[in-house]
Parts: sequence; C-alpha cells; structure tokens
Amino acid sequence: MKLTNIARTLRNNKVRLSAELILNSGKKHTVYFEIEKKFKDLISTDASPFLPASLLMAMKKNENLEIDGSISEKLSASLPKVMKMIDAWYFGFKPISVVPRSLNDGLNKTRNVGCFFSGGVDSFYTYLRNKKKVSHLIFVHGFDIKVNNLELYKKVERNILKIAAAQKVELVRVRTNAREILDKYFDWDPVHPFALASVALFLHSGFREIYMSCGQTGHREKHSYMIPDMDVLWSTEGVNVVHFGCRADKIAKLRLLSKSRLAKENLRVCWVNRHGQYNCSECEKCFRNMLALYAIGTLAKFKTFNPNINLGKLKNIKIDHKPLAYFMTVLNTLRRNNDTSPVRDALEACIKNNQSPSFDRKLFIELRNFVNYFDKKYNQNRLYWFLAKKNFI
Repeated sequence: MKLTNIARTLRNNKVRLSAELILNSGKKHTVYFEIEKKFKDLISTDASPFLPASLLMAMKKNENLEIDGSISEKLSASLPKVMKMIDAWYFGFKPISVVPRSLNDGLNKTRNVGCFFSGGVDSFYTYLRNKKKVSHLIFVHGFDIKVNNLELYKKVERNILKIAAAQKVELVRVRTNAREILDKYFDWDPVHPFALASVALFLHSGFREIYMSCGQTGHREKHSYMIPDMDVLWSTEGVNVVHFGCRADKIAKLRLLSKSRLAKENLRVCWVNRHGQYNCSECEKCFRNMLALYAIGTLAKFKTFNPNINLGKLKNIKIDHKPLAYFMTVLNTLRRNNDTSPVRDALEACIKNNQSPSFDRKLFIELRNFVNYFDKKYNQNRLYWFLAKKNFI
C-alpha cells in the first residue's frame, strides 16, 4: 500500500490537505482535511495526518505501507506499540512495515490548547473541566454529521458558534472525508479514535495539547474503543494528545452539565436526527441520555430534548449489547433512589426485552444483522440510515 500525492491547496477561502492511498490491488482513495484559510498556520504539511487511517487499512489488508512523504519521528517510534495494540484487539490484523520517505522533528512553538467538541456529553464535560486551559474548540464535519448533510451541519454549527462566542474561545471547523473512506472497510465505533487522531495530527503544527474525550458506562469499566494508552501514542514532538473523561460515568458528567446554562441550551447527542431534528428524543442514544437526566432530576432543564419520555417506544426499542450497559446504570440509579415511576417500569421492560428477547424479536434481530452486514459491505450503510430515519430500526 502506498500513501502518495500529498498536496496542500487553497480554494474558496479554504485550505485543503489531501493524499492518495493506493492499495496493492490498484484501488485508490483520496483522503482530505479542510480548514478555513485564517487557520492555515495550525495545519500540518507532512504525511502524519494520513497515518492512523492508512495504518488500519494496511494492517487489515496485510500490506506494508510506503509513505511518499515525511512523518513525525516521535510518531514513527510509537508505531510498533500502536500496531501491537491493534493486533491484540482485532483478529487478522498483523504488524506491518511502515516506511516513510523521511522523518521530521514535529516541533512547534505555540501555546494553543484544543478540545474536540461536538456539543455532546463527553466533549462538553471535557471542555468544562479544562476550560481555563482551552483556547480553541475543534468541530469536525464528516464524522457524526455526514459531509453531504449541510442542513444538519449548519444547525449544529450555529449552536457551537454561540458556545464558542460565549466562552471567548476560537472555533476551528475541520471538514474531512476520512469517515467515508473508513466506512468502506470498518465499523465506525472502533475506528472513530483513529479518525480523531488523524484530525489531531492535521492540526499538530498549531497546538501544544489537544483533548480527546472518552465515554463509557462507568469509570471502572473496561474501555471499549477510546483507549488511554493508545490515544496518547498519537502525540508528536510538538503536540500532546490528551485522553480525558474516563474517570466519570454518564451520570457524573450530566450532573456537571446540569450546572451549565450553555449545556442545558445546546446539548446534542442524537445520531439519527429524524426530520433534521437536533435531538429526535426517541433513538437509543437520545433515550440513554434523557433517562440519565431523568434519574438526576434535570431532564426538564435541557431545552434540546422533549421533556416527556416516550415510554411506549422506550419499552420496544432495540439496543445492542454494549449500549445496553448505559441503561442498566440508569436503572441501578433509579433503584437506589427508590423510584417507582412509570419511567422505571418502562426501562425495566426495555432491558428485559433486550436481554431475553422473544422468538419473534430474536428472528427480527437476526434478520436485521444479516441485512446490515451486506448493507455495510456493499452499500455503505445507506439502507440502515434510511430505515433509522424512518423509525423502522
């Protein structure tokens, strides 16, 4: 596999860094990162930003990676540890040879501190805990909001601009197609940290530190994807990548956010966004956060959610094994609070339906997974997103 044709171009007041990834089969992908011209001094001019995604793809294909460009010497030295971790996580991923054309020292003299910020629970928590240090919020278009979904992007952008202005910090908006490329080969959740690392490296000339937020069901729980030991390995001589937030669970984070006016007015967690809604208040991710807010008595204070939980939909929603742990955490909190409301009854029914599904439900889940496999493999999840937005799954 070869990473080549690394180019920096200026168009429509945007600076774009792009590269071509050529597989041994001859298949080609062009990956890009784009930023406003006024932030051009923040961005890298080397090949480092393309390394996390191309490394994953090369390991999956068992192809050595030739880089027609320079990467950070410190980053290069970390690659054996990175590959060893990936090898331990994923069956069939083996360490490969990574050969850059040259190495650089990756130094910069800036004192800027950045924080990835989507307006969600984890990034809001990370920012609020570190706002005395943070000088820039980093908002990525192309991860949870698809590159071609400009309507939703503009809606979210307005709120994040408002937050940045109120906090007197700079907002750095990055646009990238990295997820579009990764989605062709991987599930998004496990590779999401690699995409974040790519953006951090895209900006490594302009920051001393960049915060990446961790989200998990409890602070003692085993990490699923955002791994502290892995995230810090994407640091270079100039920028320190900081993994933050794994000492607080969902409930603890939302307690802090409940004290923030900006969080109560702008919190965004939804991934379905039916009918272009900011939060649909009926998908699995909306439910998990609304239930946690209900458990601590602050749901009605958050203006971006429906204050009334749809109990009928909650009882019947289909939840995968890992996110179901969030619902268990909330149920345990309600039990400790001696809650006897219809919300607790609906939540118990929801958990029971997902832990011990009926025959019909099992059959539906198997059929859904079967269709999802081929939809992901050959259709880039288009059918899945369509059905999700229509409230069928």
